[in-house]
Amino acid sequence: MKKLNKYLLGGLLALAALFGAYGEASAGLPRDFQEFRARYQQEGRTMEGAAKLYFEAVFSYMNEATRDEASKMLRYAMYMPMPIERSSNARTFVNRLRDESYHHIFRSFAVGTSPENSYAMSPDNFELDFVSRRRESDYTILSLRSSGADSPRGVWMKEYDGLWYMINNASTYVGVRPPQSAAAARRNAHDADFDEEGQWDEPPIETNDENIGSSDDFWN
Repeated sequence: MKKLNKYLLGGLLALAALFGAYGEASAGLPRDFQEFRARYQQEGRTMEGAAKLYFEAVFSYMNEATRDEASKMLRYAMYMPMPIERSSNARTFVNRLRDESYHHIFRSFAVGTSPENSYAMSPDNFELDFVSRRRESDYTILSLRSSGADSPRGVWMKEYDGLWYMINNASTYVGVRPPQSAAAARRNAHDADFDEEGQWDEPPIETNDENIGSSDDFWN
């Protein structure tokens, strides 16, 4: 009995150590690049873990307050030899990360989101829905579901020194169905009752009437 209790205690201590390694770090987005890299050494050993960390870096980048650290996270997760802002191949990706009107695309990969709920989710607590994996010549296509797309989206994953990295993320920033709130705003843009408070706080752009031509000039 004492021997059994000893094994049980050892197992509990091992679980506690495991939770200590993953629990606190996994609760919420990484605070900085150092924490992200430390977690990557463990969670990046699987394709799914690496993909999850990529999205954590994405959500960190979407927040201006953590953008500098997140830039280093994304560079690491994508195995890039330079900052993502300096890569011409990542230009569209970076622009969409910085533009709030595109943020719903990235949120659409979180389980529980939909166009109807405007892709509402918590960056500090989300899950991904992995559908399949397919081995190619020197990389693996990992497919995951986007709630705004009709079919799963595939990302390219490659292993270096025992860790997996996302070497092609193009499908994670391709357009999806617009949020219902955005669609409603477009439909009712002409209706003053749908204006949000403070929407027109900035003064209108002034024009110089002397430089305006005739109505004929306007249409030509």
